[in-house]
Amino acid sequence: MIGSAPEAMPASSRPAPPLARCGGGSRPLTPAPRLAAVGRRGPGDTSRHRPPPGSRRHFVRAAAGAERGWEPWGGSWALPCAAMPSSPLRVAVVCSSNQNRSMEAHNILSKRGFSVRSFGTGTHVKLPGPAPDKPNVYDFKTTYDQMYNDLLRKDKELYTQNGILHMLDRNKRIKPRPERFQNCKDVFDLILTCEERVYDQVVEDLNSREQETCQPVHVINVDIQDNHEEATLGAFLICELCQCIQHTEDMENEIDELLQEFEEKSGRTFLHTVCFY
Repeated sequence: MIGSAPEAMPASSRPAPPLARCGGGSRPLTPAPRLAAVGRRGPGDTSRHRPPPGSRRHFVRAAAGAERGWEPWGGSWALPCAAMPSSPLRVAVVCSSNQNRSMEAHNILSKRGFSVRSFGTGTHVKLPGPAPDKPNVYDFKTTYDQMYNDLLRKDKELYTQNGILHMLDRNKRIKPRPERFQNCKDVFDLILTCEERVYDQVVEDLNSREQETCQPVHVINVDIQDNHEEATLGAFLICELCQCIQHTEDMENEIDELLQEFEEKSGRTFLHTVCFY
């Protein structure tokens, strides 16, 4: 989590897992082969993906964004997007503990009219404690209000100063308690993860489920550092991405190009794959 929390950020960025595709047009959808491992093709897998050249890309300067007609946003360059249509995407945002990054994005997306839920993938909820090796650990059944009162009792000054009480107060105004992604069976159009380890856990969970409808869900990762400032910047980037995806005429065929444009203007590498319900 934030500050001293023991959530490890990924040390490297590997190429995106294969982008599986169901049949197009009016043809019946064919279940996608199970991935042998995240980022690898299983036997007979004919899915495709667009791996980045090398481990990291060199991104265009802001001047290139101006040439493309992008608008300045948050010190970067943003793609101009229209107002959201009346039928929003069903979006999930996932981090490790469903506290900081996913909840900040949940807050902003809900204010923009999206149908959004947020989750964590960890076995427990972890919040910073008095030392890096002494986090506050809670069950996912613990409410944000209970966590707030517990930390208020333990050390009001410390948890006010590091912003944890303010974050929990924000969270409990959005929903009662954190939720674990692996326990949710709802269907989404788009799942956004906030670090590569969480992305791997989400893809692994989706691929382990029994396929029923073969409805596609796009899973996209953008690495966001787990602190308050980066969570806010990352939430606005996620919101902008969702708005632009919402306005694509053909999401399945346009999303790769859209993500490439976002990589260029943001300086971040996105991982992307498609799973099926």
